[in-house]
Amino acid sequence: MIDWKLDGFLPSRRQPAPVLETASDFDVLLSRGGAAMIDLFVCYVLIEFPLVYVLSEVFGGTYEALGGYVVVLSLIVLLPIYATYSFVFEWRYGRTPGMVNRGLLVVMADGRPCTYRASAVRNLFLYVDLLGVPPLVIGFVSALATDGRRLGDVVAGTVVVRSRAPTNRDDAVSAGMDTSAGARADGKDEN
Repeated sequence: MIDWKLDGFLPSRRQPAPVLETASDFDVLLSRGGAAMIDLFVCYVLIEFPLVYVLSEVFGGTYEALGGYVVVLSLIVLLPIYATYSFVFEWRYGRTPGMVNRGLLVVMADGRPCTYRASAVRNLFLYVDLLGVPPLVIGFVSALATDGRRLGDVVAGTVVVRSRAPTNRDDAVSAGMDTSAGARADGKDEN
């Protein structure tokens, strides 16, 4: 049972079917925000915080001399970590752990899986989306003006949509899916 709950955050190679009609839903836009918060938390706690800790132990004097600027610097470093994290997960799996949890999927505008190039372009445009005072102005305005698509989505030709997947283990097993705990219950090791 716990495996099935934890798998709510784990992407797999086999993507669920995209529901392209949901691309312009306001609910998807809100879910994208929730997914981004989950992913930023994962990036900060599991990737950046351990790095900051190791650097503080190795360079203790310099770390202490920076004082309160350490937090600001760590938040600045978080953006490239998050962009790289998103790029890798979207390219390999079509979704990040936060998107899996929120039931979202990144696909090309015609429904094909997200490509290497499209993932790279959409995540490089995170930097453009964050421009403005306050940050996120361009990304938010772009999402409202283009049916929920960020500027990166428009340039890369991608959309973020809801995914159609079984919600419990028995449905996953009966659908023949090799994702998550449903596959492990069947004895398959592939993801």
